[in-house]
Amino acid sequence: MATQRLTAFEQTVIAGMAEKAGLAATLLEAWVELPAGSVQSARSLIDAAQLNVTEEGATQGLLERSARLGLVESTPAGFRPRNGAHERFPRLAFALHAVEHYRSSVHRDATVAQVVLTRPPRPSVLEQKLSALGWRTAELEATEHAFHGMVRAARRRVVVMTPFFDSTGAAWLQQLLSYASPGVDRTLILRSLEDNTRKDYPFGFDAISPWIKAQGVRVFNYSIPRMDGGRETFHAKAVLCDRSAAYLGSSNVTAASLEHSMEMGVVLEGRAATGVAEVVDAVLAAATPWM
Repeated sequence: MATQRLTAFEQTVIAGMAEKAGLAATLLEAWVELPAGSVQSARSLIDAAQLNVTEEGATQGLLERSARLGLVESTPAGFRPRNGAHERFPRLAFALHAVEHYRSSVHRDATVAQVVLTRPPRPSVLEQKLSALGWRTAELEATEHAFHGMVRAARRRVVVMTPFFDSTGAAWLQQLLSYASPGVDRTLILRSLEDNTRKDYPFGFDAISPWIKAQGVRVFNYSIPRMDGGRETFHAKAVLCDRSAAYLGSSNVTAASLEHSMEMGVVLEGRAATGVAEVVDAVLAAATPWM
């Protein structure tokens, strides 16, 4: 029996329960030891499986989904297996454990992206509207926390690329780069360093230039004159750590972005982060070493 292929019905059940495959497998294993025709509730099943009471809500959700899938049926007192379904529980539990193992230990998406947010100061109308739409705003990682985690995890290099950079941003950048482990290369890409009369001159560079020099932070100026009188430069905002993690978003290294405005971006891992690294490497090749 164990070597037989999964039936179409079993495949449908597994697909329907895959989102919580580990919990579903544990519950089915516990249910195997209970009488085939017995009625079970979420509480009785988590007790049988020796799970924490905090799993009761998720268990109730799985039972209701199982009923919709035709694996169990609802009764006034709880749920019971449909005719012949109880004998399928060991096979289903085995398959669901395999799904959970694959998802947690084997599979890795080519690209993983996480939305990060800098909230406006409270009270924030935006946060009120997000909550009204059902967003759990506490689960949206703060941009600053995401940066800190990325920099701490870096093993080879940290590159910060910002078109706007003021004195508030300078203090923030100094703190951020201090999280890098010893031996990690630190690089800052700016623009307009060649002309301190420009409106977009990065005055934050002047604020921490001695510290940058003492720390060995490399600085590049990506601001290249063109024959038509314009210049080649950038407006992108990025933080790159090694070739495995990168932030792309709206946040500048300025007081306005760090303290006042709503800023949003994504932290990328995997193939997309490698793509960011390739672009950054090209920028470094085109830019002028400044320090």
